[in-house]
Amino acid sequence: MSAASDYLATVNALVKARKQRGMTQTDLALILKTQRQTVSAWESGQNFPPSDKLFAWAGALRVRILPPELPDAPANATQNGATPDERRAA
Repeated sequence: MSAASDYLATVNALVKARKQRGMTQTDLALILKTQRQTVSAWESGQNFPPSDKLFAWAGALRVRILPPELPDAPANATQNGATPDERRAA
């Protein structure tokens, strides 16, 4: 997944959570101390919230935001990225 698709998935989850809780964009805007139009722009993807607002948005809805999954490291990789064979050759 790309960063953009991760972001859109997060926003979609937050919109779904807001609606499930019966909360309006105006309700959310009041909690986040912003305008309803701003919330609308975030939810429609027209604008991106600053990170503090994104985490406050999730917190207001009691939704955890998890970091994206990273690809698995090769089985023979070490923490510094060199394989044992590469370290011996150095």
